[in-house]
Amino acid sequence: MNGFREIKHRLPDEAYVGKRTVAYTLCVRDHRRPFVEENIVDVFSHKLRICAEAHHCLVPIYCFMPNHLHILIQGREENSRIKQSIEEFKFSTGSWFHANKPELSWQKDYYDHIIRKSQDWRNQAFYIFQNPVRAGLVADPYDYPFTGSIGFNLGEMLHDLYD
Repeated sequence: MNGFREIKHRLPDEAYVGKRTVAYTLCVRDHRRPFVEENIVDVFSHKLRICAEAHHCLVPIYCFMPNHLHILIQGREENSRIKQSIEEFKFSTGSWFHANKPELSWQKDYYDHIIRKSQDWRNQAFYIFQNPVRAGLVADPYDYPFTGSIGFNLGEMLHDLYD
């Protein structure tokens, strides 16, 4: 035994249940860039839809950057299981990487942030929407092809943020 223990940094599972919004960032191992390929983004966004809907969640916005993914997941019911939806998504897409692109994998962990009631999840959505501009990938975030939403009209939501 090396004397080091992994520190648990997640909140209890019940913190991720119900009508709340959680921001996630998942990174690809070794800074590989799979999300420049439209077919991979299509497969992964479909898997995200399946996992979100299975656990009664919506996705106000997701943005596949070349080597990582930003997602806002929102529980739509009192029994929505937000953490379970992201973990199933990560497992499903990790299996897809293994079967189709074995040189690729997710980093072991992910970053999450529960949006407090005093915070506005729409501000977090706007931040995610602007990420491709900050990264220098596009001048106009509407030109970035790998941003979307599940259960929301992204255009209407973003229009409200610009007003």
